[in-house]
Formats: sequence, C-alpha cells, structure tokens
Amino acid sequence: MHLIGSSLSCKREGKLIFSELSFKVSSGEICLIKGPNGSGKSTLLRLLAGFLKVSSGEITLDNKKITNKKDVIYENFFYLGHNNPLKSYLTVKQQIDFWEGITQKKYDLEVDSFNLKNIMDLKIYECSDGQKKRIGLSRLTIDDKKIWLLDEPTNSLDIDNIEILKKHLKLHQKKGGLAMIASHENFIFRPYKDIKLTLETPKNLEKDPFF
Repeated sequence: MHLIGSSLSCKREGKLIFSELSFKVSSGEICLIKGPNGSGKSTLLRLLAGFLKVSSGEITLDNKKITNKKDVIYENFFYLGHNNPLKSYLTVKQQIDFWEGITQKKYDLEVDSFNLKNIMDLKIYECSDGQKKRIGLSRLTIDDKKIWLLDEPTNSLDIDNIEILKKHLKLHQKKGGLAMIASHENFIFRPYKDIKLTLETPKNLEKDPFF
C-alpha cells in the first residue's frame, strides 16, 4: 500500500496554508508531521481525511487517484482530530455503542486496551481530558481502517497511556497499516518518516526518489 501526495496545495478562507508539498508513505510506515502552530499540520490531516479540498496537486492510493473522493477516503482512512468527537450527554458505554453500531465491530472489554471498563457508566462531560482522549483513541480498535490520521494523539495522555498508544501503532504497522501523525512532541519509535512544515515555504523533509 502506497499513499502519495504530489505537489499538494491547500487554501483556507483565501489564505495559502501550504503549497508544493510532496510525500510518500507505505505499508508499515509512520509519518510524523512537524511544524510550528499555523504551519498546516492539522490542515494537512483534514485535507487527507476529505474535510478540506485540495487546491492543487494530487493524492493517490496504490496508483489510484483519490483526490477529493470522499467515498474512497471513508473506506480507507480513519481520522481523529485533536478535539475529541464525543457527545457530552452520552455515557462512555453509549458512545462506544454508537461507534460499534456504525462499524459493526466491537470494543473488546476483556482486553480493554484503553482502560475504559471502570468509567463506562460516566457521562462524557464527567470525564477528565485524559479519559476523553482514551475514549477517542478506543476507536482505533473499533474502526479498523488501513490509514490512520491522528492529530496530537498524545495530548492529555500520561506516560503509561502513551505507551499503550505506541503498542497499537506497532500492531498497526505489523498488520500493514500506515499512519500520519501531527504532533509537537517526538513520541514515535523508529523507523519513521518526517514531513516538516514551516510558516514560510513548506518543504518535504525527506527526498523521495519517486519525485
């Protein structure tokens, strides 16, 4: 599996966020997106997730053009933004049930990867920021897509839960998945790829022989 971005540009409200951005990420690889606030890390992930339109350039998945094709994106991509998409009036169990109903897959409470068993009856608004982050990350085990797009996934997590996230990333790699992660901190194990965005002229950090 190969995800390739070629000379990508994106504008928001008439402002050019980044331009001429190229990358290639393949099965079993993790790509860490770095850069200061406002450089376009979240914008790049939202563009790949289909929430924003590509202004110019092209995205391909296994040599098939998927630029702005939301049906293909939904089938293959899992996106988790830095703001958890949780319904505050639901209990944790109800939120999990909702996701399970959409995907027809279950969160394994016996394994309980993200330590949710003891908070299942809490309302979302009663949960701490760290608990909310774990609830959001539990979707990684429910919505098993090939490509993970994660925006600041370690925010509000303690060291132990960051290690749990890393274990899931390693398992995702072994299964042939790939991940693109926007983060201010380098918590990713090697080997991984980098895309470094700047506020001036965004550039791809690694020179890719395919371009």
